Amino acid sequence: GMDVAGEVWSMMANLVINNERKREVREETGLSFAKTRALRRIAGDPMSMGELASLLAMDPPNVTTLVDDLQRAGLAQRQPHRADRRIMLVMTTAAGAKLAQRVEDILDRPPEELLSLPIGDLEELRRILSRVR
Repeated sequence: GMDVAGEVWSMMANLVINNERKREVREETGLSFAKTRALRRIAGDPMSMGELASLLAMDPPNVTTLVDDLQRAGLAQRQPHRADRRIMLVMTTAAGAKLAQRVEDILDRPPEELLSLPIGDLEELRRILSRVR
């Protein structure tokens, strides 16, 4: 069981962590995948630099550089927190939100390998995965 489970896990990971898709995102946006990831995180809700750093599992200085770049590109902005002026919140601009949505659309599109499966196979896969989840 362990061998087969390992093989299945590896196949699932390769399907989901799709480097082809990352390349598509980079080409479509002209931004590194790290930057689009940050943009997608803050598009949903503004957060402090610290929160963003921990969500992205990145060092705060690197996140500062990343947000600076996004800000220069007109995709992100910083604003003082309403309740605590010492905390800077980072959020998308309108252009940043639009770009984040474009990235979501690319990443949400199922890979061709899945789309080309017969519906019966897809339903079977869904049934199995829902039991695993």
